[in-house]
Amino acid sequence: MTEFQAVVFAAGRGTRLPEVLGDAPKCLLPVGPYPLIWYPLNLLQQHNFSEVIVVVLEQEKLEIQSALENTPLKLRLDYATIPSDGDFGTADSLRYIYDKIKSDFLVVSCDLVSNVSLYPLINKFREHDAALAMLLFPSGFESDVVMPGPKSKHKPERDLIGIHAATQRLAFVSAASDCEETLNIQRHLLKNRGRLDVYSRLVDAHVYVLKKWIIDYLRRKENISTFKGEFLPHLIKKQHSKRPPKTVQDTTSEVGVVTKNEDHVLHYVGHTILDQKITQTSLFNQSLSQSPYHGDIVRCYGIQAPRDAIGVRVNNTLSFLAINRKLASIWNNLCGEKHPLISPGAVVKSTQTKEIIAADNAKLSEKTSLNFSVFGPNCIISPKNIVANSLIMSNAIVEEGCNIDNCIIGHRAQVKSGSVLKNCIIGPNYVVEEGTHSQAVHLSNADQFMEIDIQ
Repeated sequence: MTEFQAVVFAAGRGTRLPEVLGDAPKCLLPVGPYPLIWYPLNLLQQHNFSEVIVVVLEQEKLEIQSALENTPLKLRLDYATIPSDGDFGTADSLRYIYDKIKSDFLVVSCDLVSNVSLYPLINKFREHDAALAMLLFPSGFESDVVMPGPKSKHKPERDLIGIHAATQRLAFVSAASDCEETLNIQRHLLKNRGRLDVYSRLVDAHVYVLKKWIIDYLRRKENISTFKGEFLPHLIKKQHSKRPPKTVQDTTSEVGVVTKNEDHVLHYVGHTILDQKITQTSLFNQSLSQSPYHGDIVRCYGIQAPRDAIGVRVNNTLSFLAINRKLASIWNNLCGEKHPLISPGAVVKSTQTKEIIAADNAKLSEKTSLNFSVFGPNCIISPKNIVANSLIMSNAIVEEGCNIDNCIIGHRAQVKSGSVLKNCIIGPNYVVEEGTHSQAVHLSNADQFMEIDIQ
């Protein structure tokens, strides 16, 4: 894949995962035996990428680097750090690493867990000399998972996505929350372009293939901070921009068209004689119009993953729980290669286990019954415990004589002896007192008052 560079965003602060994240980097959340960021990196490795730019917060670089060194990755990772005290959106982060992007590139979020082939996406991008191609998944991965904690109705965030059926061209992408009862569709999106399908249950996988000129254009648009919320709708809308009348065209070289208005998106698109020949000989079905692209020089495509592909974004607590719950059953299809569900560095002394997953340096003692559960790195499960259908996160401790069912025990949390917990979420660093009996509650240090020592 020397044709493309790959960029993985891992600087997100995980604002939708407050129940389980604490002060840990989002990309290091335990998903089975590996940190979350391992999964998109492994996916890129399977597609023959040898080097990946990983965008991280400056203060988290060493922790992320150390965690990935203990995983079976063969990639060369180039860590691009952004200031930890800044308020950087994804578009800001791309702008910040401008000097590292030398070619067309893929952008992947650190929270993607998938086995999808990226080749159909890349080939669509190549075939139509696109500005952007994005990957879409069907929603519903979490539909059969019961969320622990107090009963609340999970309302997923949805997008409205318009795709021309015959061509897979993107017509628009907007948040469903921005529309009330009526969706207004501009007439020019329908004229001579065939059927327009509007989807409300497709999930943006946050996998984008982009032209190099995109980052040049983005660099000039300093008012745009986020890629998904601001830049993506902006770029899709620019598909219908027409070339300004004042242009200078060099028909003898590969320099292409340069417009007088340097802020216009078409200034950054190389539309050379070669590009024109590609357009004329494209495999695109020309029955809809005499011109295959209706004069659009900027072209964006939305490619749906096959329905049998595994694809989930771990961007909220429910999806985080769902992927861990289902991981044992989908593991072989997900990873491609033979990776063990129980890390070689885990210490498992229990003889009563069924479909468990244990990360590096997890210590699971004898005389324990452990079923359908995930045990994060460096967690400790003492003897005489029963743990079922639960997620025990990194550095958590469960003392003797506890019974834990359908719970999430947070990062560095401690459950003291004799506790019985069912359908509970225990927040990061929280201490469950000895002999606690709780059901369907969320216990967190955030609910406590801050103590201030005045001297």
